[in-house]
Amino acid sequence: MGIKTALITGANAGIGLATAKALAQRSFDLILLCRNEQKGLDAQAQVRKANPAVRVDLLTVDLADGNSVRRAAEKIRSDYTRLNVLINNAGYTPATIEFTADGIEKSFYANHIGHFILTYHLLDLLKKTAAQTGDARIISLSSGAHAMGRKARFFRHIDTLSSWAAYGDDKLANLLFAKAAARQLAGTGITSYSVHPGAVRTNFGSDTPGLVGQLFRLAGPFMRTPEVGAQTSVFLASAPLKSIGERNNGAYFADSRPKSPSNRDATDENADWLWERTLAYVAKESVS
Repeated sequence: MGIKTALITGANAGIGLATAKALAQRSFDLILLCRNEQKGLDAQAQVRKANPAVRVDLLTVDLADGNSVRRAAEKIRSDYTRLNVLINNAGYTPATIEFTADGIEKSFYANHIGHFILTYHLLDLLKKTAAQTGDARIISLSSGAHAMGRKARFFRHIDTLSSWAAYGDDKLANLLFAKAAARQLAGTGITSYSVHPGAVRTNFGSDTPGLVGQLFRLAGPFMRTPEVGAQTSVFLASAPLKSIGERNNGAYFADSRPKSPSNRDATDENADWLWERTLAYVAKESVS
């Protein structure tokens, strides 16, 4: 058994897998949430190899399906007595813009709403852990692309939306969610952070058509390795709270340091609005 337990979404490749390996080496037990079972099993084997002494479990979940997320959260609540760190890492750029039946752009659902539902249904377990240890953490992967996001586009069906604009909206929502969680959970012992991992060399965005996909592919050789990209997530998951800084609860981090967001929409008011607006999806049956 490890010293702490961390859950990581999108842990089958890239930054998520690198984060899982690094935390295993720091004696964390891991819960890997992956959409593809076979890729998840491959990742599970790699993480176990990084430290055979820790527990590494796998759950398959589709973050674009609220019902799938609720089932996964229910299993976690029934199978685990502690959750020290929740890392909302999974993310993708849509190859094409699609919408759910109720008008939500699908990558926004997966990247923000799916993670919100997961987090909300795990709050009791996080609070229980924080009450016992004085410390539980939620880490949400954002990006410098949050600068391209616009709060005015959230939850709207916009037929002319580009893949790049959708990605920016998702990353802005991740940043605002981290800020809102810190405010909503103040006094519980749970802290919340968002992360810019840097430009990381993964398969992320490689299947995106047009100029955006081409830019991802051309920039690949000049990007960071997943191991370097994971360093800020690993720091926020494992460093003493004193090293992170008490006043940095809710902050946006890059290179393991707090950084000012690059978007005028990154306000406390918008964070609180997004939290309240997303609550409607917590118990709602998903519509695809």
